[in-house]
Amino acid sequence: MFRLALIADLHFGSVPDGLAAALLSDIEAGDPDLVIVAGDLTMRARRREFDAAREWLKGMKAETMVLAGNHDLPYVNLWERFASPYKRFTAFTGAEAEPFYETEGASVVGLNTTRSWQPHLSWQEGIARRKSVIAAGAKLAATPTNTFRCVVSHHPLWLGPEAPRYVRPAIGAEAAVRTLAFAGAEVFMSGHVHRGFVHSFEVEGRTCIALGAPTALSSRLRGEENGYWRIAASDRDITLTLRRRRGSAFFDEKEIRFMR
Repeated sequence: MFRLALIADLHFGSVPDGLAAALLSDIEAGDPDLVIVAGDLTMRARRREFDAAREWLKGMKAETMVLAGNHDLPYVNLWERFASPYKRFTAFTGAEAEPFYETEGASVVGLNTTRSWQPHLSWQEGIARRKSVIAAGAKLAATPTNTFRCVVSHHPLWLGPEAPRYVRPAIGAEAAVRTLAFAGAEVFMSGHVHRGFVHSFEVEGRTCIALGAPTALSSRLRGEENGYWRIAASDRDITLTLRRRRGSAFFDEKEIRFMR
């Protein structure tokens, strides 16, 4: 059994008192093999926000995979945003732009969908770069048969019906999903939407799962309380459990099981 926790949109700089400690404790209680942070560690990519995120992550006993979100690129310093957009993120987290995790029976590949600028005013939108998608697909395809294969990005590559209508998938998402599903990806995880969702869909003759993480820590909520996903994968099935904040603690809100 492989266990992981999916969290996103921590947004240090807007975290209510006591919530970070409560979330850390609840994640640890689930005894995950891996904790995935699907972007937006900070509100405005300030050094003090990155420092708070780093200190919080240090308390995690499990291995972590950390991706950048659009809020983790410099917001005020435009020179830094264009010249070295990931310098601050890398300095504080030590994370690779597109990390890869592999253990016996499981592989997780990260896609960097952020961009320092775009030819329109909606710079918060994501992009699935073809070169990155091909590289990620090659990594997944090289894993043994029946490996639990996951893709994680900050921006969603596939949206379920629960997602708000104003949210759009990353640019190039459809082609990316087809390529990665063909390579064996089973679960496409993301953040950014600030809403928890799960949706199964068919692509390339396979049944895949789109899994969106709710707001983990921030007070920037979108109509629902803070929460995160616990994922447990066996040779036969995948169990998804949504943990939702109620007061000062987290509880199971729903559990969904998919056969592999």
